[in-house]
Amino acid sequence: MSLLYVPTIYVLMLAVMVLLGGLTFFAWLQNRAVRALAWWGGAVLVMAAALGLLCLRGVIPDVYSVDVAYMVLFTACALMLEGARCFEGRRPSPALLLAGAVTWIAACQTPALYESATARMIIVSAAIGLYSLGCAYVLWTGRAEPLLSRWPLIVLTAFGGGLFLVRVPLALMRPLAAVPVTSFEALQSFWFAIVSSFTLLFVIAINYLFLALTKERSELAHKRTAMTDALTGLANRRAFLELGEQRLKAPANGTVAFLLFDLDFFKAINDNHGHAMGDRVLRLFAQTLSANLPRGGFAGRLGGEEFAAIVSGPDRQAAIAAAERVRDSFAAAARAVDGVPVAATVSIGLAHAESEPAGIEVLCERADKALYTAKALGRNRVEVAVNERVPLVPDAPDRLVPASEHARGATKRAAA
Repeated sequence: MSLLYVPTIYVLMLAVMVLLGGLTFFAWLQNRAVRALAWWGGAVLVMAAALGLLCLRGVIPDVYSVDVAYMVLFTACALMLEGARCFEGRRPSPALLLAGAVTWIAACQTPALYESATARMIIVSAAIGLYSLGCAYVLWTGRAEPLLSRWPLIVLTAFGGGLFLVRVPLALMRPLAAVPVTSFEALQSFWFAIVSSFTLLFVIAINYLFLALTKERSELAHKRTAMTDALTGLANRRAFLELGEQRLKAPANGTVAFLLFDLDFFKAINDNHGHAMGDRVLRLFAQTLSANLPRGGFAGRLGGEEFAAIVSGPDRQAAIAAAERVRDSFAAAARAVDGVPVAATVSIGLAHAESEPAGIEVLCERADKALYTAKALGRNRVEVAVNERVPLVPDAPDRLVPASEHARGATKRAAA
């Protein structure tokens, strides 16, 4: 007796696929924004339907157990490909959905081709293999997104597709015995046993990995949301400080420039033009800041109308030039916002660190004092902390502004 009893394997596959498809579809019902789950769950359920029709060969009319069964199977493979395309943000393609099914229908119209076991194997293997390789390729195109489950899924779908395509030249080199397609014996060959066993494991593995992939993306989106300022799209205070600490541990060329920005008379903009206009001004500044930062720099919104940026590598003059570029660009862009004469400007405080810089709190404090000086000297200007080279001893006295004046300045800027 064969160790691989094909009917038993088919029944097991049918039960497992119905379970997997149902669970995947249920996962989509819990989060309908992830439409790829609906495509993927539907694909597994449709594949289970195709398997059920194949299992009934010799019991139901051949047009259903053969013609319709393989047409449904190819449609299931197409749905899996569309699930991958949907996951990568692509629109459904009717041509891809119908290609396999239409090819099989055309083959059924040619008796010589239809009755040949070798020809049937070539058509089935080529269609499934190409759809599987298509899934691997689509997932590979989105490799820039840091999702760990993507890579084993790519490898598995590519391997499965390649394995099915290998059957094409093997079938040509060693044609199968002439077994009538309408007989149940067509399901009893060694190849069917091997392919059925592999398909069962393959479907289980890729379904698990696809669920893990969607879970990873959801978690990554939540993490990004928690670290991003909703209004401007920049890093929020928490994310900026964390990234800043990391950057200070390994500064490029041993130097770091810390820039602190505060929009001038922002309260007056809100009072005179409304908070909606104030939000547009904040977004405009965030766009201007991102566009004018040197390569490798990153920015964040600390709160209200206060922003910050860290740039690794520039010397003192290059850091000042970058700050002046941001100031000039924003003044030009904010003269009129949506046709309203706003004339918004920004004041900037800059602290420059060399050698082994102190912590981000020290740099922020020095930049804050320089920013207070810029406000006191008339706003819309860049000021550099007098002791711009942060010493190795972070608590060295700052000769720019007394602590009492610094406290008063913070209160005044909050009102501004």
